[in-house]
Amino acid sequence: MKKILFLMLMLVGASSAFAQTPEEKAALKAAQKLAKTQASDGIKLRDEVLLLYNGIQAEIAKGDKKKQEVIDKNTADIKVKSNEACDLLMKALQSGHVAEKQLFDVSKALDDVSTQLLNPELNLAAKHETFDTLTFAKSIDGVCEGTYGELQYGNPKNELHKTTLAQAELKMPKLMTYYAYLCIFYTETKNLDGAMAAYEKYANFAKKYPKVADDEQVKNPQYPVSQFAFNIYLTAFNLKRYDICEKFYEDALTYADEGSHNFVVSSRPQMYLQQGDTVKWVAALEEMIKAQPGTQNADIATQNLLAHYSKQGPKAMSDFADKILASDPNSKMANYGKGHSLFSQEKFEEALTYFKKSVEIDEDFMEGYNMCGMCLYRQAADNYYKHIDGKKYKSQAEVNAAEDKYVKKYYREAAGYFEKCREKAPDQSDLWAGPLQTIYKNIGEKAKAAEFDKYLQ
Repeated sequence: MKKILFLMLMLVGASSAFAQTPEEKAALKAAQKLAKTQASDGIKLRDEVLLLYNGIQAEIAKGDKKKQEVIDKNTADIKVKSNEACDLLMKALQSGHVAEKQLFDVSKALDDVSTQLLNPELNLAAKHETFDTLTFAKSIDGVCEGTYGELQYGNPKNELHKTTLAQAELKMPKLMTYYAYLCIFYTETKNLDGAMAAYEKYANFAKKYPKVADDEQVKNPQYPVSQFAFNIYLTAFNLKRYDICEKFYEDALTYADEGSHNFVVSSRPQMYLQQGDTVKWVAALEEMIKAQPGTQNADIATQNLLAHYSKQGPKAMSDFADKILASDPNSKMANYGKGHSLFSQEKFEEALTYFKKSVEIDEDFMEGYNMCGMCLYRQAADNYYKHIDGKKYKSQAEVNAAEDKYVKKYYREAAGYFEKCREKAPDQSDLWAGPLQTIYKNIGEKAKAAEFDKYLQ
C-alpha cells in the first residue's frame, strides 16, 4: 500500500512540474486566439485578392480599354491586400499557435498571396525594368514558407489537397533560384546586408527545407553557392567593408573560377595593408605563398615580403628567403631575394648562384638577367683593383693575360646577361645601356660601345 501511495505521489509531483500558472494559461490562450484571428483575417484577405485578380483577368480578356483605370486600381489593391495578408499569415505560422487542422489552409493562403506579390516583380525583373526589391524579397519568403507548409501539412488522401501538393512538389525546388536572383540584385545595388541575408537563405535552403533536400535542383543548384560568396566578398572589398570580407573569405575561396580565386587570395593582404595591420599582412602573404607555390601570386607575395624584410637589413631579408627556399627551392622570387641580400653584402659570386637559378626557373625574368650581369660586372671591377691596378708585371703580355683572366672574362660573361636583359626589356635602356657601353669599351670593342651613345644622351 505504501508503495502504491509513493508512486501516486511521484505522479502528482511530476504533473505539478509541468503545471501552468493562471497567468501562463491566460497568455497561451491569448496567443492562440491572436493566431486564430490572424489566420482567419489573412485567409479572408486572400479570398478578396483572388476575387480581384480573377476580375482583372476577365476584363483583360475582354480587351475593353475603358476599364483600364479600374484594372489599375484593382491591381494596386491586390498589392496592398496581399502585403497585409502576407504579414498576418506569416505571423500566425511563426507564432506556433495555429491549430493543426488549419496549418494546410494557412500555408496555402500564404502561398497564394505571396505569389500575387512575386509575379509582378518577376515580370519587371525579366524585362530589366525597375522593380520593388523589398517586395520581391518578402514575397519569396512567403512563397517558400507557404509552399513548404503545403508539403508538410497536406494530406495526400484528401482530394482537395492533391492538386496543391503535386504543384508544391514541382515548385518548391525551383524557389531556391529566386534567392540567387535576390542575392544578385542586392549585390549589384551594393546592398550588402540584403545580399548576405539572401546568400544565407540560398546556401541553407536544403537544411531549412529538408523535404526537398534530395531533389537534384537543390543538390546541384543552377548557380554555385560559392559564386555568391565571391560576389559579396568583391563588393565588400570595393566598399572597404573588410569585416564582411573576413566573414566570406573561406566561402569565396571555394569558387572554382581561377581569376576570382586569385583575386580573393591576393586581395586579403591588400585589405590588411589598407587597415595598417602589418602583422596580419605578413601572415596573409605567407599563407598565399604556402597555398600557391610556384604561382604568380606566390611570386608577388614573396616580392612584397622581401621588400618588407629588406628594410630590416640584409640578414632579415636573407633569413626570409631561406625560409621560403626550404619549402620551395624553385621559388623564383626567393632565389632572387637571397641573391639580393648577398649582393648588398658584396658577396657577388655567391649572389650570382641564386640569380642564375632565378632565370633558370623563369627564362623571361628580365630582372634576374640584369642582376646576373651586375654580379659579374662588379666582380670584374673588383678584380681590376685587386689584380691589375697598381700591380707590377714584367711585360704587357702578362698584363693582357691578367686582364683576360681577372677582368675581361667577367665582363664578357656579364655582357651576355645584359644583352639578354636588353632582349627582354628593349624599352628599359636604363637597365642595360650604360653597363654594356662600359663593358664593350673595357674589352676593346669600341664600335659596339658607340652603339649605346644614342641611349645615353
